[in-house]
Amino acid sequence: MPRRSTIKALVIGASGHLGNAIVREFLDKKYRITACGRRSAPPANLSDLPVRYLSGDAETSGQLDEWIAGHDLVVDAAAPYPLSAFSPVSESGKDPIAHAERRTRLLLDAVRRHKARLVYVGSFVTLVKPRTSAQRFEHEMMRLAHPYFEVKELIESQVLEASRRGLRVVIANPTYCLGPWDLRDRQLCTIPLLLRGEVPSSITQRLNVIDVRDVAAAIGAALDAEYYGASIQMSGHNISTEELYSLICQLGGVPRPRISTAATLAVAGAYAMELMLGAIGQKTPLPAGGMMMATLFDYMVAGKEMSELGITPRPLCETIVDAINWYRRIGYC
Repeated sequence: MPRRSTIKALVIGASGHLGNAIVREFLDKKYRITACGRRSAPPANLSDLPVRYLSGDAETSGQLDEWIAGHDLVVDAAAPYPLSAFSPVSESGKDPIAHAERRTRLLLDAVRRHKARLVYVGSFVTLVKPRTSAQRFEHEMMRLAHPYFEVKELIESQVLEASRRGLRVVIANPTYCLGPWDLRDRQLCTIPLLLRGEVPSSITQRLNVIDVRDVAAAIGAALDAEYYGASIQMSGHNISTEELYSLICQLGGVPRPRISTAATLAVAGAYAMELMLGAIGQKTPLPAGGMMMATLFDYMVAGKEMSELGITPRPLCETIVDAINWYRRIGYC
């Protein structure tokens, strides 16, 4: 492995929430960073960082080889994740399953050609193991209803197969991430919506919340330990949705939502709305996929990987305060 000070890392999706945290973690480790994204210029969470920024589309012919050449490490923090349950065809006009398979194959082939290591950022949903017949039925219904789950399972199976064939790959599967540096569409960001009173109710649901910085630190530790070829569950604090919303509102100095809705009803309502709006070509303000994923926390078994990597999740209050300050800085709340 190259000396740390000489490691050249390419981060695909560097302006994403997790991708940006990984960039900052690697900069602290003195890696030389190339940040890649679709935007023509570095966005707000990259503009002040000492990185080389390359604009482009990973699916353009030859683009991955051009990006990866000369790098020791590649981070894929921009793997496909379909948000819409309405249609088997994505917003770009592609079947999300076929699209995910092709993109992943191109990435793995390019990483292998250039003899680099890979970090793949996936999702905790691939590690969920339903323990009862009711849980198995619910899980299968969600897989049939929403392409997100099949896409994530497909990508991870391809990555694991590449690892069995000798690719050195760290597979990170974080739970629900919060923290600074998020630039997603504001309508997908829970904290600013809560602080502006745009969330009418919470749901009766358990969550597991982790700071993006702790995920990035765990990825760095896994690379240092050469923890290759195994899916790593990266989890933090267990907390109910009501408790989380109350804590966010308390720290943000606003009233918390007074209404609470059963998780099953909330998912069904969000899914029905998504179908109705999709039928007339409109986007839903509340994607059902995220709410479906939340229900899986009810039967997720805690992993030991974080402690084995020497990572202790930071206090949740610290995560929330830093996230609030970031969202206020960029004008989200």
